[in-house]
Amino acid sequence: MKLSLCCLVATAALATDVAAQSWSFPLNPRATYLRTNNDSPLAPLILDIGSLGLAPGDWLRIESTGGFRYVSGGQDNFRSLIAVFSASATLLATNVQQRVPDAIAAGPEFTSGGTYSGGLPIDIPQDFFCSRNLWADHVEVQIPAGASHLLIGTHDSLYNDNVDPNGDYGAIVTKIVAPTFGGTSEHIVMKAAVDGVPANWPDVHVAPPGSTITAQLEYPLGFADGSLYLFLADVVPVGGAVPHPLPGLWCEDLIVLKGGLLPSTPDFTDTWSLVVAPGSAGIAVFVQCAALTPNARNGLFETTNAHAFLFQ
Repeated sequence: MKLSLCCLVATAALATDVAAQSWSFPLNPRATYLRTNNDSPLAPLILDIGSLGLAPGDWLRIESTGGFRYVSGGQDNFRSLIAVFSASATLLATNVQQRVPDAIAAGPEFTSGGTYSGGLPIDIPQDFFCSRNLWADHVEVQIPAGASHLLIGTHDSLYNDNVDPNGDYGAIVTKIVAPTFGGTSEHIVMKAAVDGVPANWPDVHVAPPGSTITAQLEYPLGFADGSLYLFLADVVPVGGAVPHPLPGLWCEDLIVLKGGLLPSTPDFTDTWSLVVAPGSAGIAVFVQCAALTPNARNGLFETTNAHAFLFQ
């Protein structure tokens, strides 16, 4: 894979102009694909990926809208939206723990507890949170290979008392532009900019002398508390091979810029910045964040999307 300054910058600029495709769906807060016991759940939302014009490899933003209340008299501001990709639309009976037999792992892994009645295990290892109370209201995830359906529901241990008085609870699925240098799309996110506010896009930047590169790590949904995170970089000549030693990793000669531990509090961010020195034209700097955590889908590490900075 070769790095071309003009090609990558033009591609990134074009990508930001592509209109996003988005679909909104109402959701009953009793809808779930998780196991239940002595309960009265409803079926989850089951989306046929192909019928929406989507395919494995596409990137989605999945988010909640509105809220519901867990118990009568409680606040109508909870969301707890979860999802799982599957190779089929098959959904087994509510007394089966793995109700989605063809589930395919993707997104930020988490472990569910048990049913309110009887404490029966409900965890499905392949599913992920999309919107978590007190944390973020969306997730960005790549459709995994082999997936044909997406199941969306509510996370809870008891469903029969969930209500949505104003009927505003729902899910929004949006097809987003694929990142140029995609990571593993799990628990951490990195945004970046040159002389500006860090953002997802563009992810290829021109960095003239005297400009300030800023990369920002975010921890939107939790579930990897205490894990070591690192800001990583690699430097290659413009026109050289893009460093891509492993799937999701875009730094080969790893330069550790900064590190720390992921906290248990929402809205955590950390930043790294650099002022571009004169005389550095002709090099490309790849910056990416990684976390070393057993909660990673590969059991060892996960990565954010990478950003490339092309020094002039």
